[in-house]
Amino acid sequence: GPGVERIHEEVNILFPEYKSLIFSSDTMNKKSSSEILKKIFNNEIQILIGTQIISKGFHFPKLNCIVVLDIDLSSLGYDLRGSEKNLQLYHQLSGRAGRTGNPATVYFQTYNLNEKIISQITSEDPFNFLDKELNLRRKNNLPPYERFISLILSSKDEKKLEIESSNFKDYLQKKIVAKILGPVNAPIYKIKKNYRIRLLIRSKKEPQIQKSLSQALQKFKFSSGIKLTVDVDPITFN
Repeated sequence: GPGVERIHEEVNILFPEYKSLIFSSDTMNKKSSSEILKKIFNNEIQILIGTQIISKGFHFPKLNCIVVLDIDLSSLGYDLRGSEKNLQLYHQLSGRAGRTGNPATVYFQTYNLNEKIISQITSEDPFNFLDKELNLRRKNNLPPYERFISLILSSKDEKKLEIESSNFKDYLQKKIVAKILGPVNAPIYKIKKNYRIRLLIRSKKEPQIQKSLSQALQKFKFSSGIKLTVDVDPITFN
């Protein structure tokens, strides 16, 4: 999706009569934040462009319209709790706008015309929505009804990493009783010159799997330059 700087440029072109500001952790440093907030309260700044930091605890009395771009990125990404987070975000944003009793509107931009998640989040009782989400997870054997353990192997040597990942999976299949998916390239395949490959363990929610895995990991000797990161009950798969 477009970055805040690009959106800021577009907003300035479309609405030259309004003063706009990028509102992010980078721009809201300790020295300037109080001055910026004062300008917002005094209506000297009419349009804020920013990240989800806008939804976190700030009170803007004259805020009456919120637009959330690319909601698909949070509901269709590598986050098991994408739908749940969208629900939280909607209610946080709804709490930001219209606090003084004036009418307020929250717009969500989506490219998926068949996406039901937005209408469910905005029109249904949140507990009803969460019940549906839990039933969906139960039906598909997803957390919290099944245990996921993410294993990320990383190395600067791409070829060595591919071979090691395959050997590592073969080893684990002999040591633990669980379904092992992968190896596949991690969604964020390269970070700081390190390539990343992922394995995903799916099992029943029993303590034995973690014990077996821990024992297996202690005995496996990785090649030099290979690093392993273990994430039990991962929230994201980046």
